Amino acid sequence: MPDTQAKEFPVRVSPLLPIDRDAIVDYKNVRLQERKCLNAIQVLAYANKHAETASAISKALGIECPVTPGICSSNEHTQIAWSTPNSWMVIASDDAAGRNPGELLETLQRAVGELAAVVDQSHGRCGLRLSGPRAREVMAKNTAIDLHPRVFKPGQCASTSVAHMSALVIQVDDQPTYDLFVARSLARSFAHAIEHSCHEFQDD
Repeated sequence: MPDTQAKEFPVRVSPLLPIDRDAIVDYKNVRLQERKCLNAIQVLAYANKHAETASAISKALGIECPVTPGICSSNEHTQIAWSTPNSWMVIASDDAAGRNPGELLETLQRAVGELAAVVDQSHGRCGLRLSGPRAREVMAKNTAIDLHPRVFKPGQCASTSVAHMSALVIQVDDQPTYDLFVARSLARSFAHAIEHSCHEFQDD
């Protein structure tokens, strides 16, 4: 396994334009902010190793790795989102978890061994958090998936089109709060589209 402790990891630079406040949008009923410096690590199980890989991830991270489509398991600092029948996206903040740079990648590589491929996509992804009572209405403007609380609930996720761009959507809580992950190259356009969709609720 690679010795991540010996590596120097590049400084994370936001793909979004600098802003002079904590949030991109900060209205009474809806808020949009960047989730900065996140790890985004894909684990892809090899053929016939799906169950063993899920078990290894669960044991290593102390979170039940989902084997049911559309489910995201999490604790206060790490999310494991079901991606396809053979893969998961592990999303985490080193700061919140008290991890050193590269530690999560090394932990997953060591845990799955020859069961799966582990690919660090952190520098290729951008994470945003949309929250507030109007968040569901903002999302409904931008995606065709059914977001009704009877259908899409906390702990569920979907890889879908949002604002005509491919995104991973995770519902975090009933507020509702959504975590949105897109390719870094699309981040500015994506953030602008979501920000624009929030403007209707500026004076709520």
